[in-house]
Amino acid sequence: MTSMFQAIPMCLSVILILVKISHGQDCARVGCSPGFCCSKWGFCGDSPLHCGTGSTTTRATTTTTRITTSTTNRTTATTTQKTTTSGSGSETNNKITREQFDCIFGKLSEDDRDKRWQGYQEALSMMSFEPQNQNELIMFFAHISHETDGLQMYEEYCGKSKECASSYQISWCGSATAEPGKHYYGRGWFKLSFPCNYNAAGQALGIDLLKNPEKVAESDAVAAATGMWFWDANNIGQPSRQGNFGATTQIINSLECGPTPQQTNRISRYQEVRLCFGLKRDTENLRC
Repeated sequence: MTSMFQAIPMCLSVILILVKISHGQDCARVGCSPGFCCSKWGFCGDSPLHCGTGSTTTRATTTTTRITTSTTNRTTATTTQKTTTSGSGSETNNKITREQFDCIFGKLSEDDRDKRWQGYQEALSMMSFEPQNQNELIMFFAHISHETDGLQMYEEYCGKSKECASSYQISWCGSATAEPGKHYYGRGWFKLSFPCNYNAAGQALGIDLLKNPEKVAESDAVAAATGMWFWDANNIGQPSRQGNFGATTQIINSLECGPTPQQTNRISRYQEVRLCFGLKRDTENLRC
């Protein structure tokens, strides 16, 4: 995350700004890794949602093997939380408890944790969101922890400071156009960006986020609900249910793949969340 860096040399500042502009929601411009398609929403993936109507790239014929073969042995994991290495595939473990939530976001004050928890509960009534197994639930919250610095921030630092506030105004992933005086930098649990994504998420929630993008950061419930929309719209649940954390990072932000500090931080957050669920550290399929 750019907040980890200080703008010491000017050249470093420029690089960091460009990295933030090239968020995972603009694969039409930066492309996807081999074997992945760029969906109409602007995210990399290899599911029918990514490679179907409206996608801008064609999936290679060997794509599905990449995920399924690497996760075959993970479906046999035991559901005993204190001894298993991978998460459980059981639907009975697909809901987070308040204790687990507090563990994940322990850096927040008690009052802030109460607000975030209540917002999450309200978001569940706004979106039909239900992870299919524990793997998916854990990976969802691991990425949320990374994207929001442990739910401490709902706006991209460079957007809030106006450094990159105007860098997300052009909708290349749809026909929605920016409203006068409004900015569409990353906000919410998954840093919703660009007018087209604000518009699509708003339609799913019944809220005009194109005219009121600031609501994504002002409301705990809307911040959480847009994160749920992001997860489902890009079918991130598919690789997460198979225990492939690296593939979920590929979909969310392919620019982080490789030996990057951002990917290292995502993995660290993932391991922390696993501990909050009483699971051991994972050792497989961590990187993209």
